[in-house]
Amino acid sequence: MTNRENRRFLKREIAGSERLQGLVGHHPLMGPLLNQRGEELRRELAAMPPGGREPRTVLFFTGSPVLGSRGIDAQFAATVLHPFLEMVKSEYSAEKHGDVGERGPRKDEDEARLLLTGLPRGSFGLELSQPESEDLFSGEQLSNVLVRLTDLLSAAGKSDEEFVHALEDVSPRVYGRLPEFFRALKDNGANIRMQTGDLEFELDQDSIAGAVDRVSSVQTTEAEEEVPGVFRGATLDTWKFDFRSDDGETISGRMSGDLHEAQVAQMLSLTNQPCVARLKVTKVTTQGGAVRTRYELLNIEPPTQQEQRTTVGVGG
Repeated sequence: MTNRENRRFLKREIAGSERLQGLVGHHPLMGPLLNQRGEELRRELAAMPPGGREPRTVLFFTGSPVLGSRGIDAQFAATVLHPFLEMVKSEYSAEKHGDVGERGPRKDEDEARLLLTGLPRGSFGLELSQPESEDLFSGEQLSNVLVRLTDLLSAAGKSDEEFVHALEDVSPRVYGRLPEFFRALKDNGANIRMQTGDLEFELDQDSIAGAVDRVSSVQTTEAEEEVPGVFRGATLDTWKFDFRSDDGETISGRMSGDLHEAQVAQMLSLTNQPCVARLKVTKVTTQGGAVRTRYELLNIEPPTQQEQRTTVGVGG
């Protein structure tokens, strides 16, 4: 039995023990036995390794594709799940490796595989969960991804400002799947409610129509810039960096996926020293004019090397 299964089993046993205690009340024999059993189960649960957030999300649907709580149109379900699962894979690869290409294979995308593990009733729901795995890091990373995407989808149905702010936290490869996801909802006359951990949101047809316009209007521009300043360091685990320009601006973002750990380790020797950062600057603009800027660190060099390179270029 895996840690997750064992934890679930113990919680069910504790709940069952508490229900029985309520039934037997102050019975002189059963009361103390059930109380002792409950304490043993709680001690066993407390002794287990702490569990992270569960990699699980539930998408509830109402509207034309849904027949009460009896069923959902299979073609619609396949159409709407495809872009969502693609977003999960892209964001998982970016979460684990710091970056993901705009197209082509994604590193370790198989670890982001989700199973259809339940069909919650009420409005018709599709519960998606990670297969059982002893890799605790994989589960935690996938949980983070599902929370981030839940926040993104919710923001897309609210306002330009909230949407463009949420875009800062996800990989650009996710952008391309957003119109496909929301169009599947709009074209099929479906409403959505989504639960991931403590997060929950609900979008009706009007909100979904607004989301389609919002996510379809996103424009991005890219440029490379060389910025003098002080390198404030980077983290290999998250692949993030901080840099303070000579103008006093604090620049944060991700390091390029083309960099290797050995290259980044060499960059770290320049922490808190004057440098010239070569950055890819991506500006994301919505139809309403909301703008957010993303930074990707391509390289860092000491100023002397930069000056020498510039001098050689001019003289040659």
